[in-house]
Amino acid sequence: MKFSLVIPCYNEEKTLPFLLESLKQLDYPSEEFEIIIVDNNCTDQTVSVAQKWGINNIVKEEHQGLTWARQRGFLAAKGDIIACLDADCRVPVDWLKKAEKYLQKTNVVAVSGPYDYFDASYFFRHLSLLFQSVFYPIIPKILHFIFRKPAAIIIGGNCFIKKTVLEKIGGFDTSIKFWGEDVITAMRLAKEGKVIFSSQLKIYSSSRRFKKEGSFKTSLRYFLNYLSIYFFNKPYVREKD
Repeated sequence: MKFSLVIPCYNEEKTLPFLLESLKQLDYPSEEFEIIIVDNNCTDQTVSVAQKWGINNIVKEEHQGLTWARQRGFLAAKGDIIACLDADCRVPVDWLKKAEKYLQKTNVVAVSGPYDYFDASYFFRHLSLLFQSVFYPIIPKILHFIFRKPAAIIIGGNCFIKKTVLEKIGGFDTSIKFWGEDVITAMRLAKEGKVIFSSQLKIYSSSRRFKKEGSFKTSLRYFLNYLSIYFFNKPYVREKD
């Protein structure tokens, strides 16, 4: 099973080295995964940083936006599994090995896990991790049971998707810029097979968006986007082009 690790970047010169250092420590054969850096119009030294770390697979995406960058990485990928990461994340050494075990199960098309916000306050960090670990796996089951419509949850910067299935659904939905991009991907994947959310697949991520926009406001936006996409097939937050 070969993995393609897709990392969209927009001015990530400060955060990218920590992610690349963690990827260097992965307990997995180096020939069985590739790292793809997607340069989404960086104006800083992100590309130079990636090159200094020995990353040669750097592709350019001129359309600005996370989904466009993910799609570009997906199109460049040679692996069987598309592994999506954000540039401000850090992964445990057994990240790929754990994902592999889930992906070998019958009818599984994707697997995801929680963010541990390493730079957040103690209260927010642990409350968020608890909520993700306990409720994210069961929310889709409850929705499916009540409304008889497939549901799933993935975290866009910590998920693994079988490439053949992603090809089948037409890749990532580039009509969505950011808010709800992982929700709509999860819902589309749920129609093709089983999507697993496991607390065992935790990675570390920055809480910078919560700090910038406010923890309550940002959490509410994620929640409303999820429900809006599930019931109405469109994000709650309407972003400008």
